[in-house]
Amino acid sequence: MRRQGGEPGIDAPISTYICTIDVPDIDEYLKQIQNHGGKVTMEKRSIPGIGWLAYCLDTEKNIFGIMQPDMSAR
Repeated sequence: MRRQGGEPGIDAPISTYICTIDVPDIDEYLKQIQNHGGKVTMEKRSIPGIGWLAYCLDTEKNIFGIMQPDMSAR
C-alpha cells in the first residue's frame, strides 16, 4: 500500500510500531536491502541471548526491522 501522507522528516521521531521480520541471515538480508535501493538506518546490533536486530528504510522511506534469532548473541 502506498504512503497516504508525506514522507517523514529526516529528524522526525519514530512514533509508530516498527514492523520487524525474522530472517535467517541478517548480513545477507542487509546486503540485499541495499542492493534493491533500501537503506540501513541502524546497523546490526546484538540483543544478548535473543539475536541480531537492524532497522532499514524501503524505497518509499518506510522504516522496518529485520531480526536474526541467535541465542549466542552477545
